[in-house]
Amino acid sequence: MPARHLLDVTSRRAFFIAVAALTLCVCAAVPSSSSVLAVSLEQLSTASQLIFEGEVVGKTSDFNANQTSIHTYVTFRVVDVVKGTYNQPDITLRFLGGTVGEIGLDVSDSTLPELGETGIYFVESLERFQVNPLYGMDQGHFLILESGSQRIMITRSRRVITGLLSDDQPPAAGLSNGIARGLSVNEAGALPSGVTVFQFKQAVRQYSGQLP
Repeated sequence: MPARHLLDVTSRRAFFIAVAALTLCVCAAVPSSSSVLAVSLEQLSTASQLIFEGEVVGKTSDFNANQTSIHTYVTFRVVDVVKGTYNQPDITLRFLGGTVGEIGLDVSDSTLPELGETGIYFVESLERFQVNPLYGMDQGHFLILESGSQRIMITRSRRVITGLLSDDQPPAAGLSNGIARGLSVNEAGALPSGVTVFQFKQAVRQYSGQLP
């Protein structure tokens, strides 16, 4: 094949990839950092249909049927159901965004769970497909950090949760910074004494009316 023809084919391929990526960005109606409202741990606990401790054991991304957006399917091994009814050993949640080949789609304020991570996940609804199935996006996405013999709760942004604050006051209007209200946090590097997984679950169960 002549060199010029090879160049033309390569150029057309790059053009179509660029157009496809632009189409994904334009067609995906996703929230931005200016539209995700701050929520508290109490709100997360009461409004989520399912809350569970789990480990990410599978993750695949693919185009939708119309080839206009990308969805990532994350499979969790369910370790413990903190709230709700769920009797299967695994659960798969669908997130908008991901990478297929050379084309990627990122959603602001929505972080895809990583393969192998363990955490506690607040699922808003099991019936409705959403941009991010976790309530409040990153605010409903918590990780578990193994620290010696302790299992410590950290935020999705890897800040250690050092305390659970009272949520008695009416919620103040505001936008999310990725961390739920009602939590005191510290940098993960210092590894201060943090809220344990047990303490965190007990607070969630109390907020959701499962404890006396």
